[in-house]
Amino acid sequence: MTIHSGIPESDDTVPHDIVDAVLYVDRQLRLTYRPMPGTTLVRLIGELDASNRTALKETLTRAGHGVDRLLIEVGHLRFIDTGGMHLLAKLCHTGAACVLNVPPSMRRLANLLGLPLGVDALDGAVEHDHQLRQG
Repeated sequence: MTIHSGIPESDDTVPHDIVDAVLYVDRQLRLTYRPMPGTTLVRLIGELDASNRTALKETLTRAGHGVDRLLIEVGHLRFIDTGGMHLLAKLCHTGAACVLNVPPSMRRLANLLGLPLGVDALDGAVEHDHQLRQG
């Protein structure tokens, strides 16, 4: 398994023909979903603001399955407002999720707002899971 920016890129236990399913879509935001062993990867693509924040929260709650680690990939977000940042930070703070591939502008906003996104803890957790699976 190769790990790039915290996302497992390849794993022999996951069929290579799996594609992301669309969980949510509106004029500004699209969420895709990919289940992996013990983890659910959700990608946020587009813009996150007050118009779609409630739908995002409900969708992420359903996607987490309670026991899976929810990985939220935000590298394709073009815009996020402070309410969206608070939502992601709250999910990370409760341990329900970790945020991946945070663009520099979003990382700066998180730091200015004092909102931890759980990014630093994730790399160690993913590597630890990989080591456990290897034996």
